[in-house]
Amino acid sequence: MTERRSGRIVNLASIAGREGRPYLPHYSASKAAVISLTQSTALELARYNITVNAICPGLLWTPMWEQVGSRYAHENPAYEGMSPRQVFDTMIADRIPMRKEQTPEDVADTVAFFVSDDAKNITGQALNVDGGFFMR
Repeated sequence: MTERRSGRIVNLASIAGREGRPYLPHYSASKAAVISLTQSTALELARYNITVNAICPGLLWTPMWEQVGSRYAHENPAYEGMSPRQVFDTMIADRIPMRKEQTPEDVADTVAFFVSDDAKNITGQALNVDGGFFMR
């Protein structure tokens, strides 16, 4: 990319990297590191016309989230007795203003945008794809 003086890099972080989360400090820290790496790399590669951005997905139902939901149900009284999917659905209803879960397609559409010419002047950004979960 540096030789061609053109390129796009898209990193995957998480809204967990925007703010610490209980029960997952290592995950939140690693995703915050991805956001910082994105910004540092964007500064380094901008002179080569290479954009570097990150996507911060919100709540996607995944095998990892199934484990997280199980932990929340076990350790958080608000979710006691719920299945992991019930914890997930409750969090969506309670915390996401748009009241819908995010999908792999939502993330893929954002990647497609970042690599398109429509985003040719966007670099060093971490875009939340989270239905309004995190607005700071």
